[in-house]
Amino acid sequence: MTLAMTLLVRDEVDIVRENIEFHLRQGVDLVVAIDNGSVDGTRDILDEYQRAGVATVFDEAGRDYAQSKWVTKAALYARDALGAEWVLNNDADEFWVPRRGNLKDVIAAYPDASQLNVSRWNMVADHHTLGQSGWREELIYRAAYPLPRTKWQLTDLYEGQLPAPYFLLDLPGKALVRTAGLQKVTQGNHSAHFSDEQSHATPPIQIFHYPVRSPKQFEKKVDQGGQAYLANRELPESVGWHWRRWYRMYLEHGIEAPLRDALPSGAQLRAGLAAGDIVREEPFLVPAGLDA
Repeated sequence: MTLAMTLLVRDEVDIVRENIEFHLRQGVDLVVAIDNGSVDGTRDILDEYQRAGVATVFDEAGRDYAQSKWVTKAALYARDALGAEWVLNNDADEFWVPRRGNLKDVIAAYPDASQLNVSRWNMVADHHTLGQSGWREELIYRAAYPLPRTKWQLTDLYEGQLPAPYFLLDLPGKALVRTAGLQKVTQGNHSAHFSDEQSHATPPIQIFHYPVRSPKQFEKKVDQGGQAYLANRELPESVGWHWRRWYRMYLEHGIEAPLRDALPSGAQLRAGLAAGDIVREEPFLVPAGLDA
């Protein structure tokens, strides 16, 4: 089996090397990276892996965040030019951790599946103190029982009050896909379209998601993401709604407003821990996976 990983990045110098190294240890054979105009040194790191022969780097300079088009192009390249049989479509802040063996061991247990649906643990910290010690030390909490979308609904995506900080809600998982018959990876990498009937399965893999690593990093991401979604005229406003919401908050009130919307306060963390609604999770940086 040849397992490829697509990786769409823009200014992720603080985490991209760790991401690539981790997934190479977990069974990924090759990386097809998509650089969306990074200027912080991310591209230099990608070039290192390309020179080492484990990565191919594509440049997509568009500022409309056409993720589905870019990732689909990369996934089909991995299949048609590199012979990949499975593709893990990833972001720099996501680490796919198998509960046993490595990623290939898990995939091999589903010979009839065309798409493996993997849930995410959104790792959070106190938004007041974020950035003081470093994301590895601070982002060690997650919701024990993330609130599913069926339990809440905003009448106004921009002004409505969330029932909890965004990253304590139950957010969509990601798709690990077989390349046979693959036609399209959807926006957000949540699913895929195939030329024939597909079979889904839920494997023993957990995604550790580290989306907000410092106020500075988050501010840059909100600014870039908000502008990109505004520039994309093809996607409905419901797609990427949280980036649109946070960008409006940012323009009106500064980065503190979206930080409060995304992450809990220290008081919320303490109350959640005491009630069992929030749990402390050991870091993902264990090469053998969750059972090590």
